[in-house]
Amino acid sequence: MEGPLCNVDMILHAGDVLHHDSRNPLASDLADDINALAVPILIARGNCDSDADEHMLSTPIMSPYVFLYVGKKRVMVLHGDGRNDRDLEGLIRKYHLSLLIHGHSHVPRIKRVDGSLVINPGTPTIPSPSSPYKKTVGVFDTKEGRVSIYDIDTSRIVLEDIVML
Repeated sequence: MEGPLCNVDMILHAGDVLHHDSRNPLASDLADDINALAVPILIARGNCDSDADEHMLSTPIMSPYVFLYVGKKRVMVLHGDGRNDRDLEGLIRKYHLSLLIHGHSHVPRIKRVDGSLVINPGTPTIPSPSSPYKKTVGVFDTKEGRVSIYDIDTSRIVLEDIVML
């Protein structure tokens, strides 16, 4: 695979890293892949992440929020379990976020809130049966301010929007 899915400077992950259980047969291979990443990965704890999972990884996963600046844009990552749209919109307003990334539902979406975006990139592993898309990831092009959600099997963009300054 080539293009924007392979050439990234950082990975932001919205939790449930090792497929719900470090005893899952896929977890060891996935942990090895994550530990071998050449780029930094920042992970917000998901409702299925545990201390045992964190011991398999070389990066912390137990923080409920990741907050960072990308240029002048404020970005927050959280898993999103127990949160509804009103809660997420409240976080955007309280923290003056440009982009709020969440997971949990495994259903990709981009929602505009004022000039900001709430995105769920979906999942590259276990898609929700209710999702119109299957395995997906999000890419934030910081130069253009563009957020794109890609189908990883086809490299096709399935959702896209622009983050305002």
